[in-house]
Amino acid sequence: MSRTPSGDADAPDGPGPGDPARDSHAGPPDVNGTALAAVVLAVGNVVFGSFLGLFLPVLPAVFALASVLLGHLALARIRRTGQAGRGLALTALAVGYLWLAVITLVVCGMLLFTGYGFALLGF
Repeated sequence: MSRTPSGDADAPDGPGPGDPARDSHAGPPDVNGTALAAVVLAVGNVVFGSFLGLFLPVLPAVFALASVLLGHLALARIRRTGQAGRGLALTALAVGYLWLAVITLVVCGMLLFTGYGFALLGF
């Protein structure tokens, strides 16, 4: 029978798996920075995009496209490294794609109704 330095027989070498003493030093998992940047860009685009679009009309579309690209890049990195942040990346993708769809509908509507309006006026 072997003895441990503390004198207990058959005591494990350290805390076992699932033991709070063993897992207490482990911090929260690393959040992927690209996913965080993508969701900040996407939400910022929703909040400030309409205002910025008054001065630079193409800017909300560029920000939406950038959030979609960063979201896909973040998902690939998360899959490869196992970092946290998958929900952030998916949120950025959903908001970015939704914003791109809204922009596309608005631009198509403007083109359609502008052409129709010009036809009604005889131009």
